[in-house]
Amino acid sequence: MRRLRIAYAMINCNRRDGSARALNEVAERIALKHEVHLFARRAEQIDLSHIRWHKMPGVSWPAVLDFATYHALAEFTIARRNFDIIHSVGPNAMAANVFTIPNIQPAKREVLSKQSEPGRIFIARKFTRWLFLETTTLVEKRAYTHRPLRTPPLFLPCSRGVEKELIKHYDIGAAPVRIIPNGADTNIFKPLGEAERELWRRVNGFHPQDIILIFAGGEWTRKGLDIAIQTLGKIRAPTVKLFVAGHDAELRRFRSLACELGVKNRVTFGGFRRDMAVALGAADIFFFPSRYEAFSLATIEAAACGLPLVASCINGTEDFITPGETGYFIEHDADHAAKVLRPLLEKPDLRKTIGNSALKLVRAHYTWDRVAEMTEEAYFEYLEHYPVGDSAD
Repeated sequence: MRRLRIAYAMINCNRRDGSARALNEVAERIALKHEVHLFARRAEQIDLSHIRWHKMPGVSWPAVLDFATYHALAEFTIARRNFDIIHSVGPNAMAANVFTIPNIQPAKREVLSKQSEPGRIFIARKFTRWLFLETTTLVEKRAYTHRPLRTPPLFLPCSRGVEKELIKHYDIGAAPVRIIPNGADTNIFKPLGEAERELWRRVNGFHPQDIILIFAGGEWTRKGLDIAIQTLGKIRAPTVKLFVAGHDAELRRFRSLACELGVKNRVTFGGFRRDMAVALGAADIFFFPSRYEAFSLATIEAAACGLPLVASCINGTEDFITPGETGYFIEHDADHAAKVLRPLLEKPDLRKTIGNSALKLVRAHYTWDRVAEMTEEAYFEYLEHYPVGDSAD
């Protein structure tokens, strides 16, 4: 197996953003065998001992300028002739011959357009958000659409749903597509021992008999936190609690909703968590009625902690959840969600059985080591068909 020269293009390298974290995990592992270069504005929480970081200056706020200045600099900095593989997160770098597809902007915008805007949102913020979506959609179309004289890139969507969205919204021609899912670090995300589990619950205000539904992430409207709180209102058992891990600018609105529904004392807004693995391991059920995802990392990490998954049937969860084995699907409806949750709330053994099945699936197919292997295999398979130097670009 020959040693490849690989460039990774991501605007901000960190482990907070799902798509960046996924490429971080892959890059660290690939760098143990190949020459790896990272083109990023910031490189946080990544092992650079085997990676050469090329710092990309630019304007980091607002998001549209963050993207535009990185994208423009990448045009001049990352040259196809210098690398076997240029792997971009989304359309960050037009020179890329491999694109990880974290989401498809037109598909995501369809969902966002159906959401009601928060009651108080500044006009400037609304405009910059619109401009970001417009800009990234135009660049995405240019990057992904087939051009007759261009060597087709390799597309790596993270789920079957994203693959369908890619093909639906763009003419990619004969470009190869290979699904590379997200993963979990099973050394960090794993079931807890009883003592550690009870300690976390006690420190965070829960009683031993409480049944904790855990919700994770930001963008709470898109991820369905309103549905989660409404569902809690349908479940009368006072021992059933909801723990919200994450932060959103609309915190006050969701707190008000919990008050209106009489479940204020049963909802804990835990904020951004540095102990996410422990929080998941101390909970009982991962509850995720999201309206749109590419493939939620939190879903896989919850499964790695041995939790049964109760989630809407969207991108990613439809690939992972087998109803009755690793979890259950719910509609975007509180009555339906409460009905689906009821057997898991009433039967601890069922929670354990479903959670164990989810854990086994992660360990077999969704570790970052396995994801890195799949990515490396995809590189070599692609280069067999499209060797570097054959491009007509």
